[in-house]
Amino acid sequence: MKRFLPLLLVLVPLLSCNKESAAPSPEKDIAFVSIRPFETRSQIGTNTLTAWSKGDAIAIVSDLEDTPSVFTLRSGAGYSSASFEGVKPEGNLYVACYPSTARCNGITYRGLLDTKVTHTMPSQTLGALPMWGRGGDLSSMTLSPICGIFQLNLTGTGKLSSILLDAGRPVSGEYLCSLSDGLFAMINGSDIVLMDVKGTELSTFRETPFYFILPPGEYEGLRLTFTAEDGTVKEQVLEEMLVIEAGLFTPVGFDYDEIELTDDND
Repeated sequence: MKRFLPLLLVLVPLLSCNKESAAPSPEKDIAFVSIRPFETRSQIGTNTLTAWSKGDAIAIVSDLEDTPSVFTLRSGAGYSSASFEGVKPEGNLYVACYPSTARCNGITYRGLLDTKVTHTMPSQTLGALPMWGRGGDLSSMTLSPICGIFQLNLTGTGKLSSILLDAGRPVSGEYLCSLSDGLFAMINGSDIVLMDVKGTELSTFRETPFYFILPPGEYEGLRLTFTAEDGTVKEQVLEEMLVIEAGLFTPVGFDYDEIELTDDND
């Protein structure tokens, strides 16, 4: 053991020297971000239905730097207002977008709406909800959604496996949105969204809500296909036009027991 002691004494100052010469990490700033309050077309749903979640992140660019800087959630999980930490880009005007994988320059927003989603509780709906905000002060920014939420409320009996939404027009995939007029241009888009509902059991006494993130617009003849755990398949077509607006919950309710079986059950 004694013969190794001189070697250790030499290594320690060398390691210390290397540590001191390492490049300093960029200083991080704090951004305080709020979600613009949501509205609903009925008394179903409140502004508390959406909140930041642990692991959330936003991307920020500026008028001088177009390379996104990712800010991660620092505090505020479970609330509509939160603080995010990241390296502040140089500039005087900032544009923030959520999720952090999206790209937004204040004129257009480029993002992705998933074709396959998982049934979540209302407070977790933000996981797929695209939002953006602009301002000159990172200490106070408000993000506004560019999509709306179709809130499907079901009562009845049965345990569901999946819900397939067929809008008859592209609603999932990559898209480009003009922030001035909200116009969506789908890129390799799909007309469907398949929701895995994990064997959710319905109730005759209370409504079970399912949330679909959809581009704003008018939907005529929207088709819903329900597959139960036992393999039973039912189908419901919306008789009235569904109007989706950015930042709005649009609820529609059905009694699952009254929905007719499809020919697939023969």
